[in-house]
Amino acid sequence: IGANGVLNRVAEDGVLVDWFRKPHRRFGTTYRLINVITALQLFTIIASRGDVYLLGEAYAFGVVWSFFLKGIGVLALRFQRHDQEYKFPFNIQVGGRELPIGLATTTLVLLMVALANLFSKRIATIYGVLFTAVLFVLFVVSEKINARKHILKKKGLEEFNLEMQPQISTDSVQARPGCILVAVRDYNRMLPLQTILEKTNLRRHDIVVMTVRPITSGAGEYGLSESQIFSGYEKELFSRVVTMAEKEGKPVDLLVVPAVDPFDAMVQTAAKLQASRLVSGVSERMPSEELARRIGLAWERLPEPRHAFSLEVISVGRPSEYVNLGPHPPRLWPEDLDRLHELWLRLSEQEGFGSKLHHRDVVGLALQRLEKELDSPEQGKVLEDLRNDLRKS
Repeated sequence: IGANGVLNRVAEDGVLVDWFRKPHRRFGTTYRLINVITALQLFTIIASRGDVYLLGEAYAFGVVWSFFLKGIGVLALRFQRHDQEYKFPFNIQVGGRELPIGLATTTLVLLMVALANLFSKRIATIYGVLFTAVLFVLFVVSEKINARKHILKKKGLEEFNLEMQPQISTDSVQARPGCILVAVRDYNRMLPLQTILEKTNLRRHDIVVMTVRPITSGAGEYGLSESQIFSGYEKELFSRVVTMAEKEGKPVDLLVVPAVDPFDAMVQTAAKLQASRLVSGVSERMPSEELARRIGLAWERLPEPRHAFSLEVISVGRPSEYVNLGPHPPRLWPEDLDRLHELWLRLSEQEGFGSKLHHRDVVGLALQRLEKELDSPEQGKVLEDLRNDLRKS
C-alpha cells in the first residue's frame, strides 16, 4: 500500500532510473512501477504458498523497521530544524537546547521491537534482510547510472529559474486579471494547451500554464525544497510547454503549485489570479461531467467573496465543454422554455396577474414548491421523478 507513491519520490531524487517513471500514454500513470509492484506481490504470494502467518511475519518485519527508520529520521530533523508547528510531547529544555525525550524514547521502543522481531521470526528475517540487500544494490546501481547519464549526456531541456513564493498573486505571476489558466500534467497529452495557444488573442488575455505537484497531507509541516517542488518531470513538462509556445510565438507564464487536492489547487489558483477561464483536459479516470462537478465543488469551498470564472474541458475529437462555476443562469432545454412560456400565458390570464406576472415569478414559485416537497414526505417521489427525467435526457 502506497509503494507506487514512495517509489515515485525515490525515482524523483535520482535513486531509480527514469525508465520506471515513464507515464502511460493514455492514463498518465507510472504504469511500469505499478506493474513491477504487482509482479512482486504475485511472486510473494506464490512463493509463500499463501501462508498467511508467514506473510504476516514478513509484513511485520517491514512495518516495524520502517517505523524505526522514520523515527530516526524525525529525531535527526529535530536537531536540524526548529520551525515545526507540532512537536512530539515531553521535551526538556537544557542549557537553551531542547532535548526530545519523548521522541527518543518512542524511537528506542521501536528499535527494541524491531530487534525482537529480527531474532524471533527466522524466515521473515532471512527474506527481509535479503530483500533489503537486493533493493540497496538496485538503488545504488540506479543512482550511479543516473549520475553517469547527467554527466555524459546533457538533456535537451530548458533551464528554469525557480522563484519561490508563499502566495499566488497577479503580482508574483505577472499576469493581468482575466487571464486564461491552463492546467497540464502529462506531457503526452497537451491538446488543451495547443488549443488555447492557437485561439487566444494576447491583447485580451495572458496565458498562464500551471501544473499541480502532488504532496502528502503531512508535507506542509516543513518547508518544501526546490527539488521537491520542481523535479526532473516538471522540468521536462515545462520544456515542452515552452517549445509549443515558441512555435506559436506566444509567451506563457509557468506555475508549479504543490497541493494535496489538485481540484482545490486549480480553483484557488484561478481565483487568486482572477482568471476569466480555467482550462483542463479530459481525464481518463473520470468522465468530463464528473471532472466539472469536482471542480465546481472545489469552487464552492472557496472563501467569500468567490471569484466567478468559467471552466473549459478540452478533449480529442469533441467540441470544448464550457461550465460556469457558481450561481449562473441555467441553459434550459427548448421544450422546458416552451413549457415555462405556456405556464406564464395560462397564469397571466388569471384575474389579478396580467402584466404584473413575469417568467421569473413562475420559475421562483416552482423552485419554492420543489424546496418544500424535498423537505416533506414527498421527497422520495420527487427524487424518483428527477431520476426518470435524467434517464430521458
